Amino acid sequence: MSHHDDKSNIIRNFAPGWYASVMGTAVIVIDIFAFQDAIPLAQVWQLLFLALSGIMLVVISVPWTLRWFLYFDDVWQDLQHPVSAAFFPTMPISLIVWGIALEKAGPLFLPEATVHAVMQVLWLLGTVGIGIFAVLILNTYFYKEDMQWKMANLGWLIPPVSALIVPVLGGSLSLVYADAFWGPINFYTSLIYLGTGALLFLFVTATVFSRYLFHELPPGHLAPTIWIGIAPTAILAITALKFVKPLVLYFQATEEAAKTLAVMAKAAGVGLWGFAFFWLILALVLVVLHHQQKPLPFAMSWWAFTFPSGAFVVATGVVYKAVHAPFFQAVGLLGLAGFLIVWAVVSWQTVRRVVSGEIFVKHGG
Repeated sequence: MSHHDDKSNIIRNFAPGWYASVMGTAVIVIDIFAFQDAIPLAQVWQLLFLALSGIMLVVISVPWTLRWFLYFDDVWQDLQHPVSAAFFPTMPISLIVWGIALEKAGPLFLPEATVHAVMQVLWLLGTVGIGIFAVLILNTYFYKEDMQWKMANLGWLIPPVSALIVPVLGGSLSLVYADAFWGPINFYTSLIYLGTGALLFLFVTATVFSRYLFHELPPGHLAPTIWIGIAPTAILAITALKFVKPLVLYFQATEEAAKTLAVMAKAAGVGLWGFAFFWLILALVLVVLHHQQKPLPFAMSWWAFTFPSGAFVVATGVVYKAVHAPFFQAVGLLGLAGFLIVWAVVSWQTVRRVVSGEIFVKHGG
């Protein structure tokens, strides 16, 4: 095979979910920020992982974008596939996750105004992309006549639940631009996406759970998708606590109402975190049991182990800062250590297969 054919195959077979690696790497920046008081050289590590995830974002964007122009038929085929389609939104999600990482580490080396401007652009691009992919992919699921139960997996949560990441960055930007044109747009768009993502999370989870209960479990290469279920409630816990200030500001809450809202937010944050913690234990047990019964071959779906784990660590840090219970700090630091080990293993396995070219063979469900 010629060098040209090699490059053509890389682009043609480039999996839609490659951006999950950007998400899983960028979230480390946010994790370290959440527990920076307990981590040596925290700022150095934040900058390192911000740079690494930024490079990954740029490099992955080249073949991902070229594929749309050179092999659109293959892209369209993936968009019609009930498994592959779910991973397309990892692209706009990664823009917002990297924007959140930039919010934490960017001020260490860039002027604040520049950081905010880049965050706003990333949020706009990510928000539009998430909306488009959610509508497009859910319509594919609704109209696909040959849909079978065995196709259902928790990767299906990605298109609708991607909406939940919008208010995490949008809430921060609504405060930054409170007196500017973008402030209300950031705020109200975030609330709309929050409602959409939260309700779709319930609907889609119920559908996929039916498969898990009444049909055989997904094949080995899709087993890691059970991990994706950790992310929605972890993100909701973060939003519950982080959205208090924007709500008070834009709805002009009285001081008493603000205090009540803050207390309710803490209760909601801890409760939602509890469900994420429960799902983490459930996912761990299911993957271990699954691995004992069937092999767990490496696939790009292994990156599903990373971002949800990182989101759980962030949620734990946010809850800890809100309620100051040492339990959450202990769980968060332990979770961060475990997550970094998982990230290192998945990264190493990915690099090995990139070098060998094995990861660029035709993918599919």
